[in-house]
Amino acid sequence: MNIFPVFPSLIIREKIKDYDKYKDELILYSYEQQKKDPDGLKNSKNLGWQSQHKYANSQNPVSSIVINLIKSILNNKNIFNIKDLSKARMQMWININKPGQLNNRHDHPGSDLSGVFWVKSLKKSGDLMFYSPNYISQYNQMNSIKDEIGKKLFSTRSIAFEPIEGGLVLFPSDLSHAVQENNSDEDRISVAFNIDLRNCVT
Repeated sequence: MNIFPVFPSLIIREKIKDYDKYKDELILYSYEQQKKDPDGLKNSKNLGWQSQHKYANSQNPVSSIVINLIKSILNNKNIFNIKDLSKARMQMWININKPGQLNNRHDHPGSDLSGVFWVKSLKKSGDLMFYSPNYISQYNQMNSIKDEIGKKLFSTRSIAFEPIEGGLVLFPSDLSHAVQENNSDEDRISVAFNIDLRNCVT
């Protein structure tokens, strides 16, 4: 018997090389930005501090590192068919979650790709959770499949990605996701972003 997992949601994971060379600078910069704007951007899905969505369009340590990593992924002609990535529109912001804080379930309407880059994360600092868009419509079918088969085919209610310092996860913006509670003893710092590809797809 053959099983075909058709129409997948593509999630890409990548990690910057030699991240330790950049880590301290990015942590310091993140806290400097929080000090300049301690109130940050208030919204119901983020129970920590979130900066304004302004970092993609200026020269700064965060955008320099993260945008170069994004370019290395999306300019891979073996995978993507993007004509001119410079025409993409992007938003970028910094998140700082203290112990006990989390990011509620949400998605990112109005963009094509979203992602997160972990500046600082320890064990138990909270997994990135993705939720199946088919769980309601295929509830009985998904629950009838044995757990080991469901996990192998990614046909489950949710999937977890452990945060890795210097690591980035890129995913479709409409894919529902959340970040679990930070159960470590230190802050979790990440950089999140949205990308609009409408002007650069061939």
